[in-house]
Amino acid sequence: MVKSMEADHAIIYNPIAGKAEQTEKDIEYMCNCLDDLKISYKLFQTEYAQHAIELATQLAKEGYRVIAAGGDGTCNEIMHGTIISNTNALVGFIPMGSGNDIPAAIGYRADIKRSCEIIAEGHSSKCDIGYAKRDDGTKRYFLGIGSQGFDSEVARRSNEDKEKDYNMIILTLLKEWENQEIIVKMDNDTYEGEANLAAVGLSGAYGGGMFICQRASIEDGLFDISIVNIDKVKLARQFRRMYNASLLPHPDIQEYQSKRVRVEMRTFEDEPYVCQVDGEVLGSLPVNYECIQDGYEFIRPKTNEFAEEFKQKYGHYMWECTH
Repeated sequence: MVKSMEADHAIIYNPIAGKAEQTEKDIEYMCNCLDDLKISYKLFQTEYAQHAIELATQLAKEGYRVIAAGGDGTCNEIMHGTIISNTNALVGFIPMGSGNDIPAAIGYRADIKRSCEIIAEGHSSKCDIGYAKRDDGTKRYFLGIGSQGFDSEVARRSNEDKEKDYNMIILTLLKEWENQEIIVKMDNDTYEGEANLAAVGLSGAYGGGMFICQRASIEDGLFDISIVNIDKVKLARQFRRMYNASLLPHPDIQEYQSKRVRVEMRTFEDEPYVCQVDGEVLGSLPVNYECIQDGYEFIRPKTNEFAEEFKQKYGHYMWECTH
């Protein structure tokens, strides 16, 4: 189907994401930038949960380049909706969230003006994408990390209460958390035992720049898997090292690579861990992950501008294990 409107880009945003007043200001600033760059676009706002998926699918079929303006939840829904449209419509991002890990995965800095310029430049290329599917059929494409355990429970609680501070949720959960035993089946390895969490990383970070799979690459056709079994008091002390990407190697973190991963509870009597991808909670284990090499094409900067900004700030790239 060919779009009927005279616009090349469909920009989808969530008007009530984060603080509505700030979102309104960000959208207005974005529109000014896009107008200055003479980009033809039409705005679409979401009206209910997962509406972004429906809009992205519909607009991709109408011939638009689909742009996600917002945080990681909005970005994931729009990316997923576009991919399942089976149109190969290009996807781009204008980061406006508190974390922005998904745009960062393909090189975007958290800079609205610069992101608009990237959309205007129109450079695109393919990268790997992740695909998660639970046994009940729930499925989702993703660009960041699929995880289960402590971190996915943080994501679940964060999604339930948008006003809560992410770090406060972590500290509260640490007091009540009890590790359980899981089985992680990979192409050439199996992990079986107790774990705080198992992170299946297409890219390195979640939670607003916490690098748990810092060696991960969206260009190698493989997941980087970090299975963490750290005393919960010690775990709290690792957060700073996640933010500056100096966590790995770590004696209590097992690292693997695999194209396919299945995670399940070791004992059916245990209450199962929940799984999440890109901050979107899919439900309880078990779950299967697949890395699809060169799986989708995105509008993105020619160089990884996020990585260069990170190096300027910390003195090293996030994938360089300096510890």
